[in-house]
Order: sequence, then structure tokens, then C-alpha cells
Amino acid sequence: MIKAALVLEGGSLRSLYTIGILDVFMENQIEFECVIGVSAGALSAANYISKQPGRSAKINILHSNDSDYFGLKQLFLKGSAFNFNYMFYSPVNDLYPYNEDNLKNSKQRFLICATEFETGEARYFEKHSYAEMTQALQASSSLPLISKPAVVGGEKYLDGAVADPVGIEKAVSEGYKKIVVILTKDSRHYSKKTSGFTRFLFRLFYAKYPKLVSALVSTDSHYNSVINEINKMEQEKKIFVFRPNVKVNVKRMERDARKLIDLYFHGRDDARRYMNEMTEYVKS
Repeated sequence: MIKAALVLEGGSLRSLYTIGILDVFMENQIEFECVIGVSAGALSAANYISKQPGRSAKINILHSNDSDYFGLKQLFLKGSAFNFNYMFYSPVNDLYPYNEDNLKNSKQRFLICATEFETGEARYFEKHSYAEMTQALQASSSLPLISKPAVVGGEKYLDGAVADPVGIEKAVSEGYKKIVVILTKDSRHYSKKTSGFTRFLFRLFYAKYPKLVSALVSTDSHYNSVINEINKMEQEKKIFVFRPNVKVNVKRMERDARKLIDLYFHGRDDARRYMNEMTEYVKS
């Protein structure tokens, strides 16, 4: 067990990069003491905690063209672009059963970030059963405007990336001196910018929740600030960062399985390429 935190950014289907890295970690029995996931990063982490290499890749690649999984059909019929019942229960869990015993017996901490509707602040869940975990994962992955709010314990939640874009602050607050971060785009050449129209929609859709609106309209500046801090910490060798070294041409709801496969193997290649360097960092 590595006494360090593993922090996973979201990014919807760009998470195939993360999945490739995590599969290589599992194949080499690399376990981090604490795993912190946001949105799609948390979804990817769930299969890392259960020690099921290949499961996330199968779900997201083999089912990428199924309109019952995600897309406009789901948005119009059910109010959410992603079908979480499909993802967590049938048919996915029938085809590739989740290893709940491994989840329950894992010595790794698994923290899942979601954003509270009322406060617009981050809430971290630490769940130990499949049913509880999937509730938290849905809360973390309910994207603004295209997903219904998720309800956990009677409270409404939205995408964790709204309040905490990456999760690095949580890792620091938990006292970890060694932190490995997996990003899903080359943030050194990327700056997030929310359009004025999207800001208008945030104010319109969530008018009853002013604190949530405040968090939503500032997601770009918050994200860019966090990424700048990550880049600075990386330069100072305080953290170790995996990120794609090319522009990721994968849409939020990508249907092209070839692009997803390429991104998955990009992650696998980077994991193998930087494995020794990462190992030296966490052990130093």
C-alpha cells in the first residue's frame, strides 16, 4: 500500500485516459492509501477500488453507441443525458458484475466529491456498500443542465467538479505529503471558459439556489486557478501529474469507439512510461 493520495479529475468520456492508467496500476498491484474522485474520475475509481481491470473500459467502449446508455434520447425521455440505472444495474452490472466484496474489504479510502445544491459547496462521501456508493457516484456525476439533481439522504447534489474541480485541495487537507494526480486533458495548454449563454442558463435553471448559481458561474475561474496551482506544485515536485500530452479530441458524449480506444491506450502507455518516475516520487 502506497502512503499517498491518488486524485482523479472528471471529464466524462475523456476518463478513458484515466481508466488506461488505473488498469496498469491494477495489473502491477499498485494501491494508494486514499483515492479521491470527482465525477467521471470517481466512476473510474470505483472499479480501481474493486480491483477489476478492464471493467470500466468495457462499459465505456463497448456501450458507447447504445442510445439507452447516454445521449439526447435519454435527455429527452428521462431528463438526464446519462442513464445511471443502465450504468449501475441493468444491463451493465448483469454483464460485468461489480465485485462488492472487494469494495467492502478494501483497505483503501475512497472519497467521492459532489456539490450541494443548497450551499454550492463540496461534499465528500465515503461509502462502503455498492448501493451507497452508486448513490454517491450519481451525485458526483450529475452534470449541470443535462442531468437531474441526485438525491442522497434527502439532499440534492450536482456534479462534484462544480465545487472542487480536481480534488487536490481535499488531498492536502487530509494531510497527504505525496499526491499523484491524473488529469484528462493537457491543462498546460488549456484554459476553461464558460460562455455567457451558459451562464444565463445556469441562472435560469437554478434560480432557487443562488449559492449554487454563484459556484456554477465561477467554475471556469475556479478550475483555472486550481490547474495553475497544480502546475506550480508539479514544478516544485510536490505532486506527480499524469496528463495527456496531446489535445484530446473526445467529446463529452463520444460515440466513436476508435477515439475512446486510442485514448485508453494513451493512458496505458503513459502509465508504463512514467511508472518508475512515479514510484521514485512516492517513495522519496
